[in-house]
Amino acid sequence: MNTKTCPKCNNINTVGAKFCKNCGYNFALETEKKITCPTCSKVFPEGSKFCDIDGTPLSAPSKTIRKCVVCATEYSSDVKFCPKDGGSITTISSTTSSSQTPPHGYSQQQNQSQGRNQYQQRSQQNLPPPNYGNSRNNPYNNDQYMKASAGNRFGAYLLDLLITIGLAIPSIIFLVAGFSEMDSYRGSEAAAGVYFILAALLYLIPLVYGFIKDGIGDGQSWGKKAVGLMVIHLPTNKPCDYGQSFTRNIVMTLLGFIPYVGWLIEPIMVLAAEDGRRLGDKAANTQVIEVRDYKN
Repeated sequence: MNTKTCPKCNNINTVGAKFCKNCGYNFALETEKKITCPTCSKVFPEGSKFCDIDGTPLSAPSKTIRKCVVCATEYSSDVKFCPKDGGSITTISSTTSSSQTPPHGYSQQQNQSQGRNQYQQRSQQNLPPPNYGNSRNNPYNNDQYMKASAGNRFGAYLLDLLITIGLAIPSIIFLVAGFSEMDSYRGSEAAAGVYFILAALLYLIPLVYGFIKDGIGDGQSWGKKAVGLMVIHLPTNKPCDYGQSFTRNIVMTLLGFIPYVGWLIEPIMVLAAEDGRRLGDKAANTQVIEVRDYKN
């Protein structure tokens, strides 16, 4: 059997594997040769000369250096922000060819100034560089995260379902008490009304949990936490918050209203999608991953 060694952990894998089965390394990154624009961070195929967004000349990775946009201090490839002033680290050409001229309509000086201002503004807002979430060189790109186990996801779903049912029990008790009060010979409609109101209020607890559960703690519903899963927001690589959790779960709820097949759409997406992202995940820019794979 043909095998290849993971360059990250030296684990032996079969030829054709997309990810290392031990550490999750993406083997596609091993052969890809791409060039990153030093201004906007968009990635281009090898041989590209200019950025099609801002006209910045492109250089091969071996001819580039990484500097802080504020103090111009050079840093290695693993540093994202300058520890001195908080400025973003951008890649620039170490040598500039006099024969390279930007396309018509671009000013190199203006582009550098605009790029510096853009990086400074995003740094002050604690945001990653532009297009950072789309680059294969970005450690936060979802290409770096393997698909979460379908078995674990199903287990988390069952646990969350049981938790939701448990949270709904008080509401059910008051609902039954309300109907019993109405059917009783000596029952009071006023008392029945109180029971129904309490049932409605208590039902909000499981209802709210169903929508915001993936924003609890570190992007983990109680069910996901039990099986070692979490939900992350891909553009920021941060755990899912309550708003993103609501978005990903409201989509599944709305799809459930489609007659006959609505409830099947999201499970099929989980099984069929290469990254396991269902429609709710795409709407919220999230992904379910194994906690052990999270790169913080």
